[in-house]
Amino acid sequence: MIELIKYCLAFIIKLSWNILAPFVPIKKGRIVFDSYLGSQYSCNPKALYEYLLNKDADSFEFIWAFSEPEKYDFLSKNKNTKICKYRSLKHKFYSFSAQMIVFNFHRTNEMPSRNGQIRLQTWHGGGCYKKTGKGIGYNSAIHNWVLERQSKYDITHYVSSSQFFTDEVIHFQYGFYGNVLNIGMPRNDILFSSNEEVRSYVRSELNIPNGTFAVLYAPTYRDNGTPLAPLDIAELSDSIKKRFGRDTVVLIRAHRFSRNYDFENAVDVSDYPDMQELLIACDMLISDYSSSIWDFSFTEKPCLLYTPDLENYEKIRGFDRDIHSWGFPVCKDNEELQNSILSFDENQFKCSMNKHHKDLGSFETGTACEQIYKLLK
Repeated sequence: MIELIKYCLAFIIKLSWNILAPFVPIKKGRIVFDSYLGSQYSCNPKALYEYLLNKDADSFEFIWAFSEPEKYDFLSKNKNTKICKYRSLKHKFYSFSAQMIVFNFHRTNEMPSRNGQIRLQTWHGGGCYKKTGKGIGYNSAIHNWVLERQSKYDITHYVSSSQFFTDEVIHFQYGFYGNVLNIGMPRNDILFSSNEEVRSYVRSELNIPNGTFAVLYAPTYRDNGTPLAPLDIAELSDSIKKRFGRDTVVLIRAHRFSRNYDFENAVDVSDYPDMQELLIACDMLISDYSSSIWDFSFTEKPCLLYTPDLENYEKIRGFDRDIHSWGFPVCKDNEELQNSILSFDENQFKCSMNKHHKDLGSFETGTACEQIYKLLK
């Protein structure tokens, strides 16, 4: 009931902004960005911003909203870019007068919106992996009702990575039936272009020697806060040495909602600001139920799932499709992980990924940002 009352009060505040509509016109070219509720400069909003900045900065006014704007003051040095405090009066004014608002999570319920503007949801997920939205069985009826209201009043356009994502996540799990842009994720455009310069830069920043095989371990969060299962770094490195003939460095990137882990002999890259750059820099990804495996699948580099808690996770959270249909090796313990690495077949894996993309009806072509740009012109 408290959740319902909070939502209704926030919705009243949202509607009250419409009083200003006759006096505050929508400013063509003004775009407001936020990533993960103003907590990061990352993901799809970052990718789209940087594309527009390099493509046609003179046509736009860019507004970034952050919870800690002082950390991102460097952005204000970019052409036509302003920084503001997330959820501040200035943020609300910019949002009310913007031609487009770009976000990758839910908007807070009091943020204003109006007819005639584009509110672009670039949801941070992708593929067919862990359930979300109304698909999560333990969500309350009020929570699901709020999700439906958010889809109705906060979003005008939704970016989709695949036909499956459109049907299952956008339509069913979030109840959105407006304009769906079947164009792929802006953040994945970089994976379809020449990115050797990015790879060299990131590996230099992380002090990864030339020729070293870099493994990125990036598990998703656990709803109940359960610590991550132990990953045998020594055995992992040994199996990679045997299979690929190269020395190994293991990078660990914890989910922003799950930092309760303790791994020795690994490099913590949890605070590295750009996940896509890490995917480019590494030679193998080990994850579990994270949508990062969808992104990484387009690189055709080895990706394995380390899932010691598979049975419990499936029971609590659930999956959109059977995990064994995704095409990635599924390893329930360290022994299975090492065996999967030792027997890894590149050609078979590429065929599995091609089938995975075909099964889901992938829209990823590396042109998402360009197609959104055309929407604005």
